[in-house]
Amino acid sequence: MIQVTKASGELEPLSLDKIRASLTRAGAAAATVDRILLELKPKLYDKIPTREIYSQVFKLLGTYQSGEAQRYQLKPALMQLGPSGYPFETFISQLFTAMGYQTQTQQIIEGNCVSHEIDVVAKKNKEIDLIECKFHNRPGTKTEIKDALYTQARFEDINEKKLGVYQQIWLVTNTKLTTQAIEYGRCKNMGLLAWRYPENEGIEKLIDKFNLYHLLKLGYSKK
Repeated sequence: MIQVTKASGELEPLSLDKIRASLTRAGAAAATVDRILLELKPKLYDKIPTREIYSQVFKLLGTYQSGEAQRYQLKPALMQLGPSGYPFETFISQLFTAMGYQTQTQQIIEGNCVSHEIDVVAKKNKEIDLIECKFHNRPGTKTEIKDALYTQARFEDINEKKLGVYQQIWLVTNTKLTTQAIEYGRCKNMGLLAWRYPENEGIEKLIDKFNLYHLLKLGYSKK
């Protein structure tokens, strides 16, 4: 049995079904997926890094369905927005603009105890939301409950000072959320946007819906 080496260094059994599923999510046709897997198999070896598998699959997908290759490339493209968090904040500002909001980045808002630098302030109609962006550039990293707790605490401090001005706090990340982070966020009525969350409306789906791939390809200047 072939094992693969994950980004964390852990080993797990190779799953062609996972590769098939990721290609299908990217929009590859069934015949294309079969062809890619057929060409991929001879290149596999025990303890092969997952990033090498990704690279091989991406090249093959680009050969057969170049349009879908950008979807398959999306997750690492988001991670390449770094190394600081500012390019990701700028990208999220653009995403919320595409969703119909008016946005501003890096706004200082006074709380009851201290002042807070808010990554994105988003306004739609009479609603004003605050957005905390959590950027990770290491594959396999998840956004945890501590990030949700920190985000909510900032929102509560601001609302103690400016009661009723801001309707909701969002936690937005380029990675997955842990189960605890989701449970806490939902309990506190936070807006949550992450990789594959909410289901069928995750960040990858919104990028595709509003066709924002060009922003990732162009990138942003580092702060």
